[in-house]
Amino acid sequence: MHRYEGQRKHIIQSLESVLYQLHALSFILSPSIWIYLARVTSQFQFARPRSIDPKGSLRFWFFLIFLFQFGAVWSHAQEGSTHSRPLVLDFVGMGTAPSKLHLLLLDFLIIFLEVLLTTTAWETSYLDAMPPSTPDALLPASPTHPASISSTSDQPFKHVEAREHEYEPPYVIDLRLSTIIDRLRNPPLPPTRETSTDDLIPLPNTTSLPISGGLRMLLRARQQLQERARSAERRRGRDNTSAERREEDTDSRQTVPGGFDTEDDA
Repeated sequence: MHRYEGQRKHIIQSLESVLYQLHALSFILSPSIWIYLARVTSQFQFARPRSIDPKGSLRFWFFLIFLFQFGAVWSHAQEGSTHSRPLVLDFVGMGTAPSKLHLLLLDFLIIFLEVLLTTTAWETSYLDAMPPSTPDALLPASPTHPASISSTSDQPFKHVEAREHEYEPPYVIDLRLSTIIDRLRNPPLPPTRETSTDDLIPLPNTTSLPISGGLRMLLRARQQLQERARSAERRRGRDNTSAERREEDTDSRQTVPGGFDTEDDA
C-alpha cells in the first residue's frame, strides 16, 4: 500500500458518483434508455479496470470509453434531443429543448471525466501491484537538489554539508497529458507480483474468473485455520499415543500380590 492510496481511492469514488449523476442528467435532457443503460453498465468497469482485467492496458480501456460514448455523441450531433421537452417527471421539465451544443458539451465532459477516472484507477491499482521502488506516474519526478557548499571569511576552505530533505509533492495526484501519452505509446509490462500471490491459493477448475483481494484474504485465513486444526489433531494424537504407552509400561511393571519385586531398587 503506497502513501496516497487512501486519498486516491476517495477521489475515484467521488468521480464515479459524479459520472453517475451526469449520466442521469444526460438522460433527463435527452431521454434515450439505450444510451443511459450503456453508460451506466459500463461505468462500473471504468472505476476498477485492473480488477476486471489485470492484463488490460490503459490504451484498451480508453478504446472502451470512446466505444461506449460514440453512440451518444453521434445521436446528439445528428438529432439533438430526442424529445421536444426534456422530462424530469410527467409534469416537471425544462421549458425549452436543449441545443445540440449543450448536449455535446455534456458528452465531452463525461468523456473527459471518464478518462481521468480510468487513468487514476488504473495507475493506482498498478502501483499497488508493483514493488515499492516503482516510480509513481501520478506524481511529478522528484527534483534533484545539488549539494550546496558554503564558506565564510573566517573559514574559507571549510565545506558545509547541506541537509537532504525528502521531496514531498504538494498534491495527491499530478496527472499530466505527457504522462498519458507516454502510457498510450509505451504500455508498461504487467506486474509479476500478482501471479505469485494468486499461486498461493489453488483456484477451482469450474471458473476462470480472477479472485478479488478480499476473497483471497478470506480463503487464506480459512486455509490457515485448517492447517492449525490439523496440527492440533496431530498433537492430540501424539499425546494419546504417549499416554497409552505409559499405561502399558505401568501395567507391565505391576507385580502379583504376595510376589517378589524383580526390579532393582535405585
